[in-house]
Amino acid sequence: MSKKGKTAVLSIAIILVIGFLFGIVFISKVIPPGEEWISYQNDEVIQIIDAQLQGIDMESVVKEKSGYIVEKSIHEIQQEVEKGNLSYEEITAVCLYRIKTMDQKENGLNSVITINPDAMEEARNRDREYRRDQGSRSELYGIPVMLKDNINTAGMATSAGAEAFADFYPEKDAEVVKNLKENGAVILGKNNLSEFANYLSRTMPAGYSGRKGQTVNPFGPLKLSPSGSSGGSAVAVTANLVPVSVGTETDGSIIAPAAANSVVGLKPTRKEALSEGVFPLIKQIDTVGPIAKSVRDAAIAYQAMSGEKISLNFERDALRGKKIGVVGYEYNDKNMLSKLRENLQSMGANVENVELDSAGILVFNNIFQSFKNDFEEYAENYDLPIKKLDRLLKYNREKPGRRIRYGQDLLEEAAQVENPDKSIAEKAIQKANGVLTALFQENQLDAIVFLNSSGTTVPAAAGYPELTVPFGTGKGNAPQGVTFVAESGEDEKLLNMGYSFEAHTQGRRVP
Repeated sequence: MSKKGKTAVLSIAIILVIGFLFGIVFISKVIPPGEEWISYQNDEVIQIIDAQLQGIDMESVVKEKSGYIVEKSIHEIQQEVEKGNLSYEEITAVCLYRIKTMDQKENGLNSVITINPDAMEEARNRDREYRRDQGSRSELYGIPVMLKDNINTAGMATSAGAEAFADFYPEKDAEVVKNLKENGAVILGKNNLSEFANYLSRTMPAGYSGRKGQTVNPFGPLKLSPSGSSGGSAVAVTANLVPVSVGTETDGSIIAPAAANSVVGLKPTRKEALSEGVFPLIKQIDTVGPIAKSVRDAAIAYQAMSGEKISLNFERDALRGKKIGVVGYEYNDKNMLSKLRENLQSMGANVENVELDSAGILVFNNIFQSFKNDFEEYAENYDLPIKKLDRLLKYNREKPGRRIRYGQDLLEEAAQVENPDKSIAEKAIQKANGVLTALFQENQLDAIVFLNSSGTTVPAAAGYPELTVPFGTGKGNAPQGVTFVAESGEDEKLLNMGYSFEAHTQGRRVP
């Protein structure tokens, strides 16, 4: 080969190498990174647990009592307490031990961000009260409950997943926490979440926070997403670290992780009071709801946290004669959709295919309009250590490796909005209400259903109640859920239909 030929070949090779390297850099920037084994401050959580379990023969307690707790319903647990086989102290101890050994170990689930240092003492108090007074009480009495870490809890840090707020201790409980305590629940601790309820970075994996690291899905750690933003809440329940947890939702943040982790998630009819004391995304839309292993457990938790009186006398055949509209999407698993329709028909439901028109109804894409105003109002009202969004951005930039590992582009966009247009959210709410009202009335529907969280945006905007129920597994052994939507205020009817579907399908899977 001539000298000119060799030079040309070498030049082409150099160009190809440079192009290849450029391609790698480009891809790394535009394609979101995957999950990583990252957990922060596990030793702190373990230390709080060990201090409370000191002097207890946990090996014996776990061996003798776990069978009364793990994968049992709240009703079954309470029955064992009544029989004298179990105490509230033992229930709490087993939960703490499982958190230490399954969640906070190296390459553990990392669903728990912090533990209530007084959890065991609260449980002992429930035992003393129970022995002293055998009168009627909430079914959630003495049962450990975990809270998503964007829900204000007096005496416990509430960080919304941000390292910046790791030492923020609210002076008073959010409304839902106050209600839970009044009904005798034992607040066990706080769950990890997608930082700022997933409003930090477009490339941040679901379940990651700068405060605690990456929560993983126990059905496929680092392979299957825990989903979000209430991923820690769903993982803690499916792994039997706690019987029930409380999450929050703007659009899909309870429903999606519940479906992804084979548990029940309830986003109730929106009530403004229940979001008081909760870190906001869009105040007009944010909703709080329970995550549990069964529909009945979710109903028990919702009663306790909301004060709503819901009949728990659910009917196995509640779907018989109901008219159900099935919403399918192109990206849905066609086999799962067919299976859903067949199951509903076998339960005696009248099934009709319907379309859910979401055109022009934006939720997540409108958060930037209200976030700065809502964040700064919350920061001022509850005395956060950083009260301005611009100052938070600057604080995060000082140590980006931990505080903004995946960037903070969403916060930066929100910071540019000087005059928020709240009418955009109001218009989305009004349009969503109109779409659902017409869909239910024109088709005379009792409910609409869809797979997983594929249709959450419209009911989320409208504030209609949603309930996801486990539906076995799909491709790659990934858990699946079926989400029911009822009309506004029809939470009891929704739970009854979900209970019927659950009883017939038995779709819950244990990781």
